[in-house]
Amino acid sequence: MTRLPFSSLSSFSRLFRDYTDFSSDLAAFFNGDFRDPDTLVASCEKAATSHTERDTLTRVMRAQAQALGVGEVSAHLIDKLANPDSAAVVTGQQLGLLGGPLYTAYKALSTIQLAQDLEQKTGRPVVPVFWLEGEDHDFEEIASAGMMQGDDPVRVTYSPDSDAQAGTAVGRMTVTSGMQSVLDDLDSLLPPTDFKEELLAFIGDAYATGTPMIKAFVSVMERILGPGRIAYLSPDDTELKAFAQGLFRKELEDFETSSAQLRATSDALESTWHAQVQTAPTNLFIHGEGRRTAMDAVENGFQTRDGEALTSDEALALLESDPGSFSPNVVMRPLMQDWVLPTAVYVAGPGEVAYFAQFKGLHEWAGLHMPVIYPRASVTLLERRIGRVLEKSEQTIPAFEEQVDKLFRDMVLDNMETDIEEAFKQASSGIHKAINDIKPAIEGVDRSLVKSAEATRAAFMKEWSQLKGKVIKSEKQQHDVLRGQLERASSALFPMGIPQERYLSPVYFLNKYGPDFFAGLTDRLDLDTSAHQVLDI
Repeated sequence: MTRLPFSSLSSFSRLFRDYTDFSSDLAAFFNGDFRDPDTLVASCEKAATSHTERDTLTRVMRAQAQALGVGEVSAHLIDKLANPDSAAVVTGQQLGLLGGPLYTAYKALSTIQLAQDLEQKTGRPVVPVFWLEGEDHDFEEIASAGMMQGDDPVRVTYSPDSDAQAGTAVGRMTVTSGMQSVLDDLDSLLPPTDFKEELLAFIGDAYATGTPMIKAFVSVMERILGPGRIAYLSPDDTELKAFAQGLFRKELEDFETSSAQLRATSDALESTWHAQVQTAPTNLFIHGEGRRTAMDAVENGFQTRDGEALTSDEALALLESDPGSFSPNVVMRPLMQDWVLPTAVYVAGPGEVAYFAQFKGLHEWAGLHMPVIYPRASVTLLERRIGRVLEKSEQTIPAFEEQVDKLFRDMVLDNMETDIEEAFKQASSGIHKAINDIKPAIEGVDRSLVKSAEATRAAFMKEWSQLKGKVIKSEKQQHDVLRGQLERASSALFPMGIPQERYLSPVYFLNKYGPDFFAGLTDRLDLDTSAHQVLDI
């Protein structure tokens, strides 16, 4: 493994880079240094003792596990959470097609690793939990998966048969026959391997027509991670939202305070870094069967973005009678998570780290223990053929964040010892001078031989020009080879200019390296996630 400082890669924000160094200026926005084992252990104790009621949580998780098809393999993890001494290491992500990009798998693997480590350090049960962010209604964001066609990055995209489910939560959608085009595309894109036939059959079963999208996602994640290694929890559950009623009620009654708190923190962050989340009138959505729409605060109550008006009393009455009709936004989501789960640590991506920098005051407002925010493993998988290109070109991965044209030009100029055109031009002037110098002597001996001298000049220059052409052609071929190698490496490391972990699907690697590939990374990924990790495969 090679470790690269995040400062060497331009795709990470200053806030995230400072957080991985745990800058003292930034520390005030978080609840402890993720690098400090004592801080992590203390957070486990605090999370466990602040969540004494586990019955509703574990009952919901058991029912969901059965519905998601992981009831048996997840039972031991849910049993652990029922123990009042247990704590949770949590991560979450949207329900990306085919398991989403690689970083979704890395988040889950980091969560599993950290839970195992903290269980040993604390002597208490520590459970890895994946929060299924299926209430998001931005279907376009999760509808495609990145693959490679040879050396070219491509995307496979799922298009439902109709727009009937548009605007509702992704987790409430079911797979339609439009998934067949995804399977057809995968069949044509993925190279033949010993694993391809069985992998495509599995994906076809997981995304069978009529299957809930949330269940299909969990099936693929279990395939990637290995069965029963992480527990799953969806917030889109009426009983779970009834459990979180107190939090939603506080937001409806006191949204002005939460909004002001978020705004003040955002202003403080923006003086040096950036604010990832903008303040909203409220942090709740109204969530029905066919829609999910934000709520705005208006005089005497609320109004949804599609025009429905609710007085404050009506909104509170709706919450009492039908808590499932409310849904948290990006600000309320982690608060709901920490309301229902004994979250000691949250494993976050770079963008989420920036989110959480804004949320410490909101946890205090809600009376919640804020978890320690732990950066997920950030990883580049370096295949041998790409590693050879880096070695031969004497380049490092950060160099490929640049456009290939610029990298190619820089390398050619650096390696060019001579300008071929100029070298031949200078040498040819010497040839002309030599013939010109000898012509008087020739003329003195036999004037008729001067024409022979000129003929020799012409013949020599013809051969000279042909030699120059061969040298230039060879140089161009070498440059073409170099350019092709650089383009191949760039596509593998930064497909479409995007870091590999944010573009490629795990399915691409499962097809090449087999079903146990990602489970095997558990022992190779470093729990010290303060630098980018490069794994040779």
